[in-house]
Amino acid sequence: MDLRDPASREPFLSSLPHSPGVYVMRNAAGQVLYVGKALDLFSRVNSYFRASGDTRSFVSRLPSEMADLEIWVTQSEREALLLENTLIKELKPRYNVRLRDDRSYLMIRVQAAHPWPRFETARGLPQEDGARYFGPYHAASAVHFFLSFIGRYFRFRTCSDAVFATRRKPCLQYHMGRCEAPCSRNVDAAAYRRRVEKAMLYLEGRFERLMRDVRREMKQASADLEFEKAAQLRDLLFALEKCAQPQQVITSDFVPTDAVGFVREGPHLSLVVLEIRQGQLGVHRQMVVEVPEELYDAEILSTFLFQHYASRTETPGRLLLPFAPEAAADLAAWLGEAAGAPIEVVTSVVDEAHVRLLRLAEVNAQHRLTLHNELEVEAELARLSTRLHLPGVPKRIECYDISHSQGKDTSASMVVFIDGRPAPRLYRQFHVRDVAPGDDYGALREVMARRLEHVAEKNWELPDLMVIDGGRGQLRAITQILSDLQSQIGSDLQSQIGSDLQSQIGS
Repeated sequence: MDLRDPASREPFLSSLPHSPGVYVMRNAAGQVLYVGKALDLFSRVNSYFRASGDTRSFVSRLPSEMADLEIWVTQSEREALLLENTLIKELKPRYNVRLRDDRSYLMIRVQAAHPWPRFETARGLPQEDGARYFGPYHAASAVHFFLSFIGRYFRFRTCSDAVFATRRKPCLQYHMGRCEAPCSRNVDAAAYRRRVEKAMLYLEGRFERLMRDVRREMKQASADLEFEKAAQLRDLLFALEKCAQPQQVITSDFVPTDAVGFVREGPHLSLVVLEIRQGQLGVHRQMVVEVPEELYDAEILSTFLFQHYASRTETPGRLLLPFAPEAAADLAAWLGEAAGAPIEVVTSVVDEAHVRLLRLAEVNAQHRLTLHNELEVEAELARLSTRLHLPGVPKRIECYDISHSQGKDTSASMVVFIDGRPAPRLYRQFHVRDVAPGDDYGALREVMARRLEHVAEKNWELPDLMVIDGGRGQLRAITQILSDLQSQIGSDLQSQIGSDLQSQIGS
């Protein structure tokens, strides 16, 4: 069956059920184009083959590309929503928005099922391997800090399971005071396990409970005259107090809350999740991704939230959103099931404290997007410099285009970029006066001469890079022109022109 053929398509479409479910669209090569959900599969799928109000550009292409359609019937729209999210992650359809690069997810993994657990860095999404995962963390420095803190104060093993299984004597980490050498089997397993539980409290940010337990153990150690142990616990307590002290209470409401910032500019989307725990601002989750411009904000936000919380080990009690995502009620129900308690999803924020949190999330998202754009421009300039064999990253780039109307009224446009960004105040239009109609090379010569005269007469800066619209003929012409005008330009620029442009011609 090929759904591009009306004779095959019509009977198939008429047989679809009026039920909730998920549909998977494939092209003739079997590649997945799109995964969607519907409350009524019959109505939704048929809508792709008739005029509808769906303005997403890829929707108009689907009928001509789709050769096969796979249907999954579910018992409810919420089941369809969950199945859609699963299939998008597994099948990676061309036209669905995917808001995560699994490789960027840095986690801390704890081998909870191992008799002697260790804490290690993990990259990617949490696996169903019996381990506990903490994160994700957006920076490797955060993971390094947490693991260093844990290693210093809790002294767990850091060796691999293979090394641990064969070692019987303490290693250098033990002699440096960073490990208690469980490999020697002279360590109490129950005490080791209790330290693991404390370290996990630390990673969860539950400092008050952890400090309370440490104080109690420190007093008991002193009472038992175990002064070395008491001193170690005292140092741990001081370190925990230092970790907790800088955090400022930003709300008196202690419900675990996540606030989402959403800023979209063209193809770029910046998302930030602020975690507020015990009234204090905790970890930021942030990303900048490219999304198809035709996708709706509500659809993108819904997809992000499902992907984000599917990878999280903790679910908040309240979720503050800048607007209502697609299928908001189903999202709230799914989060509630994951948390084992109802989740408050707030999309019409009126509480003053909540408004401040959402604004803070938006400000962070905007800052992240601005930084991303700056870094992207710098990276593009560096690649351009390498590609063109420039002596450095070009600061000023000038682009020229000769135009005329049927050989008459010849003019040249000069567009200027400073540090990779357009500088409209420096744009110029040159009206060519002394060249025969249609003589583009002559026009180019006149424009270059006038442009370079402005270096001396009007104190114009010389460009680091000139871009001329044209082919090899224009390239040869500009090389000769600049060679003839050598006295008007600096030796560095002339040398660069002489070597690089000639090599371009030769290639």
